[in-house]
Amino acid sequence: MATIHDVATRAGVSRSTVSRFISGRGYVSPDARARITAAIEEIGFVPNAMARGLKTRRSSLIALLVPEIVNSFYTTILRGVEDVANRHGFQVIVGNTDETGAKERAYVELMIASQVAGVIVAAVGGTAASLEPLLQKRVPTVLIDRAIDGFEADIVKGDNVDGMAELARHLLSLGHRQIALVNGDLATAVAREREAGYRRALAEAEVAVDDALISSGDWFIDDAERRTSALLASGRPFTAILAANNFMAIGALRALRQRGLRVPEEIALACFDDIEQAAEIEPFLTVMAQPAYTMGTLAMQMLLERMGGHERGGRREIVLASHLVIRRSSGARDARPVQSGAVGNGRIAAAELVANGDDGSPSAEDVAVVALASVERGKEVSAFGTVTSIAKDAAPNRSVEGAARDAAATPRGDE
Repeated sequence: MATIHDVATRAGVSRSTVSRFISGRGYVSPDARARITAAIEEIGFVPNAMARGLKTRRSSLIALLVPEIVNSFYTTILRGVEDVANRHGFQVIVGNTDETGAKERAYVELMIASQVAGVIVAAVGGTAASLEPLLQKRVPTVLIDRAIDGFEADIVKGDNVDGMAELARHLLSLGHRQIALVNGDLATAVAREREAGYRRALAEAEVAVDDALISSGDWFIDDAERRTSALLASGRPFTAILAANNFMAIGALRALRQRGLRVPEEIALACFDDIEQAAEIEPFLTVMAQPAYTMGTLAMQMLLERMGGHERGGRREIVLASHLVIRRSSGARDARPVQSGAVGNGRIAAAELVANGDDGSPSAEDVAVVALASVERGKEVSAFGTVTSIAKDAAPNRSVEGAARDAAATPRGDE
């Protein structure tokens, strides 16, 4: 079984740094957080919860409340929670709140009446009203994914600000300057933090934020589809869409297809949170993936510590780093803004060659030919990094210049 020492060795940090990260106490740099998060996932580390000595537990049941159980982000969290809980003799029951405060309150009352041993909750909205009875009845509680102002409980969450900023920087690096944000409910800290990340990235690039391109609302597919359609009908030009979660990306994709707009040829699309089908949906989705399973295991660890009386200090917070997964949906190259109902010309550049190659590994010659042709037409080629980096990734022993010379001297069947 993996240990803290194994995590520290893999991450290249000290054991005390890993301990601070897991306990949520003390400073851990963003770089160290990212390396520790990756190490935990790679070696499958689950902390020893010191389950021996758990005092006066009410039952063997742990409650997990989530806003949308069909979202694979939350089902993956469930797997992490359940794996640790089962290992220590607990079973997990799940309540699906449907982003509804009334259902959340009803579940909280049921859990208290059922005398569950502890509760892990991804809360609805941004207030503590429906969760306060858990503290009043001294039910051990851990928040997951979503912070609640004024609710003094441990929390495990993703780095929403930095994650969304990195996702926006990816689109900016492809040349996009008019980027729409299809966001969630601003009553939740997650939505506010992700919008803050979006704004930070645009400010860093000295790109003015067009508030008319920011649409906030429910986290569900249908609402995201409706709001994306409204953005398209507004006449405000944009070349890319950032969706605040995976479900909203599906809704945005539906709206674009209804308009006859192709992704990524005419408009780019990227989202926060990965889904199991993201590499199967056409086009493959570029995502900011959170370590959902690790989020679940650490939340259950913190809950066990509270239940066993091993942790009596103040509120602890663990913030997990996310990582960018680049797939085809963000590769749009048409620099002209898409107007409502308009259809771009679908020009193909180097990024599309990388995404659509027969074996996924285009040769340096192919990249060079497309790059040279693009430059001749006055097109900027910046997708997926510079032409040089693309060519070197495809054929590391060849130079772009050499590939271009060879390609220019070689007859091609499509010319």
